[in-house]
Amino acid sequence: MTERYTDYNNWAWLYNRTMGPEYSQPQLRLLERVLLPHVPKGGNILDLCCGTGQLIQPLLASGYQVTGLDGSREMLSYARQNAPEGSYVLEDARTFDLPQAFDGVFSTSASLNHIMSLQELSQVLERVHRSLKPGGVFVFDLNHPGQLERWWRGQPTEGEISRYYAWMITPHYDASLAQGAFDVKIFQSSTRKLGFFERLLSPLKQLTYNLLSRPRFIGLRLKLLQNFARVEPGWESKTFSYPVTGHPIGVVKAALEQVGFRHVSVQTIDGAPDIDNNHSAHFICTKPPSVAPPMSPDRAPVAAPE
Repeated sequence: MTERYTDYNNWAWLYNRTMGPEYSQPQLRLLERVLLPHVPKGGNILDLCCGTGQLIQPLLASGYQVTGLDGSREMLSYARQNAPEGSYVLEDARTFDLPQAFDGVFSTSASLNHIMSLQELSQVLERVHRSLKPGGVFVFDLNHPGQLERWWRGQPTEGEISRYYAWMITPHYDASLAQGAFDVKIFQSSTRKLGFFERLLSPLKQLTYNLLSRPRFIGLRLKLLQNFARVEPGWESKTFSYPVTGHPIGVVKAALEQVGFRHVSVQTIDGAPDIDNNHSAHFICTKPPSVAPPMSPDRAPVAAPE
C-alpha cells in the first residue's frame, strides 16, 4: 500500500501564514469561472490536496458542501481552523475511497506535481473519476516541463522576512530526468537573550526588513535571505525539500482519457488556450453522463399491432 503523503507537516504553520492565503485568490477566480457553473447550488465539492483550506471557506459561504482531503495532518488542522464548517479527510490522493459522490473535484497549487510517476498519477485520476457523479467536472493544475526548465534553476524565487521568522524557496529541476524539487529554508528567531549591541541594532534591522518586504524590493530581499545566516547568526534554520515530477501536458491528457474523462481542455489560469513556459497548465475535464445499460431481451418493448 502506498504511504500517505505527509511531507507538508514540516511547514504547515508557515504555509498557512504565507503561500496558502497568497495563492488562494487567483485560484478561486479560476474555480468561479470553470468549475462552479457546472455545480448545482448546494452541491458537493471535493478539494483534493486541500492544504490549509483557504479555498474551502469562500465555497462554503457560497452555499456549497465542501470536503477537504489531504495527507498532512498538520495542514488539515489549519484547514479546520480556517473553515470549521467543512468536512475533512486524512487520506492520500493515490488511494482515497470516499463513500459520497461529488459534483465537482479540484486540486490547486500544482499539488499533483508531487505524484512522482505516471502510474501513480493515473491512480489519482482514476480515484477522482470514481468519486465524481456522472457529468461531474475535475479541475487541476500542474507545473509542466517547459515551465519547470525555464524557471526552476536553483535560484531563490520567493521569500519573506518578519520579526520572528524568515523563509526562502529555491526550486531546481533536471530536464533530463523530468524531476526536480523545491527547497524551503526556514529561519526562526532564537529565544536567547540578546547582547547590548544586538539590542541596539535590532530596531534598525527590523526597519530594514519592513522596507524589504515591499514587492519592489524582492531582488534585494532574496539576496539578503541567501546570506541570512550571517546577518542573524543566532537564528535557527531548517531546510525541507519537496520533490516534483514534470508531467508532459500531452501525457496527462492521454491519462485522463484513459481513465474515462472526456472534453479535456487545458488553459492558463487566466483562460488563455495556449500554454507557454511562463504559465502553469490548468486542466478541465468531465466524467461522461451515465449511459443506460443495454435492454435485456425479456424486457424488449412489445411491437405495436399493425
